[in-house]
Amino acid sequence: MMNLVDRYQAYAADFERTFVDDNWSRLEKYFTDDAKYSTPANGLLVSGRRTVLAVLRAAVAGFDRRCDSRTLVTTQGPCEQGKEVLRQWVATFTIEGAPNLQISGAERAVFRKNRIELLEVTLTPETLRRLMKYADTYVLARTGRSRY
Repeated sequence: MMNLVDRYQAYAADFERTFVDDNWSRLEKYFTDDAKYSTPANGLLVSGRRTVLAVLRAAVAGFDRRCDSRTLVTTQGPCEQGKEVLRQWVATFTIEGAPNLQISGAERAVFRKNRIELLEVTLTPETLRRLMKYADTYVLARTGRSRY
């Protein structure tokens, strides 16, 4: 039987496959029907598996895919604590002609049986400010659009 860390790692590996091929239906099996996704730094909280996957897809399309490269490295974990799996990470984004952006954050997946019922991504307020400034200055400038 798969433990929660194994299940989380399977989800993370499938997320990376989805990042490449945009097949978001692959991730449905990892979430409960009433799953929630939260990013406390900006107050986002959405409910429902379809909505969670739509928000993740929009975030990837709106930022990650507009960069030339994205590298995600786990710096601590994943480790299981009760029904939660915790992981800390560092992500590096590159855009030709722009400085690299490196941010760190944490992810907490709360499981109900073998499915995620809450996925929470935590960034510090300073990290969120740097990310948004980078998006405004370099990412959105590439497409001639603004967040506003």
